[in-house]
Amino acid sequence: MTSRDRGFDNNQQENLTLLKVYTVYRVLLCFGLLATFLFSTNIFIIGGLKPNQFFYVTMLYLAVNLVGLVAILPKKTPFNSQQLFANFLFDITFIIVIVDASNGIDSGLGILFVVIIAASSIVLTGQLAALVAAIASIAVIADTTRLMGSGNVETSAFVSAGLLGIIFFITSLLIQNLATRIRKAQVIADDRTSDVLRLQSLNQQIVQRMQTGILVIDQHGNIQLGNAAATEFLTSVTSTSAPINNDLVILPPELMEKFHQWKLTPQLKLAPFRTTQTGRDINANFSVLGSNKGQDTLVFLEDNSRLVQRAQQIKLASLGRLTASIAHEIRNPLSAVSHAAQLLEESDMLNGTDKKLSGIIQNHSKRMNNIIENVLQLSQRTSLNPEKIRLKDWLKNFVTEFEQENSQPFDVAIIDHDQTTDITFDSSQLTQVIANLSHNGLRYSFQNTGAATLTYSIHLNAETSLPVLDVIDEGIGISEAERDHLFEPFYTTETKGTGLGLYISRALCEANEARLDYLRDDNNKSCFRISFPHPDRRLSDE
Repeated sequence: MTSRDRGFDNNQQENLTLLKVYTVYRVLLCFGLLATFLFSTNIFIIGGLKPNQFFYVTMLYLAVNLVGLVAILPKKTPFNSQQLFANFLFDITFIIVIVDASNGIDSGLGILFVVIIAASSIVLTGQLAALVAAIASIAVIADTTRLMGSGNVETSAFVSAGLLGIIFFITSLLIQNLATRIRKAQVIADDRTSDVLRLQSLNQQIVQRMQTGILVIDQHGNIQLGNAAATEFLTSVTSTSAPINNDLVILPPELMEKFHQWKLTPQLKLAPFRTTQTGRDINANFSVLGSNKGQDTLVFLEDNSRLVQRAQQIKLASLGRLTASIAHEIRNPLSAVSHAAQLLEESDMLNGTDKKLSGIIQNHSKRMNNIIENVLQLSQRTSLNPEKIRLKDWLKNFVTEFEQENSQPFDVAIIDHDQTTDITFDSSQLTQVIANLSHNGLRYSFQNTGAATLTYSIHLNAETSLPVLDVIDEGIGISEAERDHLFEPFYTTETKGTGLGLYISRALCEANEARLDYLRDDNNKSCFRISFPHPDRRLSDE
């Protein structure tokens, strides 16, 4: 619809509203005329020339207007120009009869035509509005001429009738000009309003689609407004995926604490926080909306894993260049040492102690080679190839392949609380993560119970409704002191480990926007939990 069409529709509705007000005016006018006529005791103020004509015509005019008022008040569709013209012609007819019964223009009731002319000039345009003024002028002049012929008015009344006719035309022209300007201004205002609403809608869509969470809070921490990303970050506050828009919702305690810290020291760099034990790390930044104290505050929420991922990529790129430059320098002498130890062990000249030392050399050479391989694998990781995976089916295939690659017997159970759990992940990288966690879990279960057992538990997070995979073993678990260093590179509690397995596993999970955490499950068993993003979320391959 064009601006002109919108303006026309608005004018039609405004004309209908004006006509309803005008009809009420006509009813009140009839009551006023009747009251003035009936309460005149000695001398008639109006209707004195022909009292009966005045009374009955005014009563008929009142009855018609009352019927019209009842009919027009509930009306929704506007009248057309012909109907409006007929309406004003109807008014001129009744008013001229009432004026005639009141001794014509000398009664002063001719001024009532000005209201008719003004109303018609607003709702009608051009020739029709001028025609109403012309008909009213002709009616007044004709009635004055008739009354002059009957001797009821003086000749000077003809001059007054002519002047009144001129006033009618001037009123019509002025009101039409003013109404046209108002309509144009209304069209411009409607266009500006439409542009503002369109820009507001566009801005809202942009904000809602931003990956940065945005909140508007008051000085007490009440959430006034928030986008979809903020809802996703703070899923412990609301269980819906709709944007936050409720001033009764309070910031979660973790974010409220950051808010208070910022208010005390705005220059302080705030540490990341979590709303749940296994939730993502979130960075919060605050900015005051307005210059006065007590104004609302704008909160920016960012996934710290993205920042960590970028920093890690820079670190891995540097590590890759370093390892590429020294790999051959290390591997060549390392291969020579390992080969020499093998040849030395095959010699018949060695005693038992020397063979033991040769074995130590070979074992540590293999360990050093594994470290180089892991570092190279980490620094030269290929780009992501995410795909939609039905987790239970994928785990069944993984267990089958895992059994073929491992000669040691083990027992694995898959528990799926939701048969349709889907995830989005790079399949090869998921294989690497689950294989590493499975090797560790089976080894620790065997050390603690003498049986290599493992459980994969698939379920949805109760707070976020996002898919979760728990890898549960029967080991003694990780102590509180070791948990803080569990995912650090080269940290290990075993003499044979490289300390890179869990570090690589978490890095691969973060690359797929998932999170790997260690915790105790509901049965207090050792558990590594992978919290996946929404399966329909598009992963960023940065």
